[in-house]
Amino acid sequence: MAKSGSVFPEFIRYVSLNVLGMTGLSCYILADTLFIARGLGAQGLAALNLAVPIYSLINGTGLMTGIGGASWYSIQKGQKANGGGDLVFTQSLLLLSAFSLIYLICGLFSHFLWPGF
Repeated sequence: MAKSGSVFPEFIRYVSLNVLGMTGLSCYILADTLFIARGLGAQGLAALNLAVPIYSLINGTGLMTGIGGASWYSIQKGQKANGGGDLVFTQSLLLLSAFSLIYLICGLFSHFLWPGF
């Protein structure tokens, strides 16, 4: 049975927790940047500025596929679709495997393109 009333307080709770988590991550990155700048200098900062977006892309791809696949899987299982959930699970794994292969090839290509990097 659904609750009647406004969903605004629950929305605010989830948004505030997400903003708090993002603020914590930003503080962590700021502190990390300070220590890398003091320890490794400009080259360390350049490497960090290249690594953070790449990490974010890989992390975002995994989260997008995992959360989307899990939601779709739950919907299929809830609707009792014949084999729908299994198909979604298989497709999610295949998609993640394809992304992993692409990222592996890009990493190997960049390693051989800039061997000292």
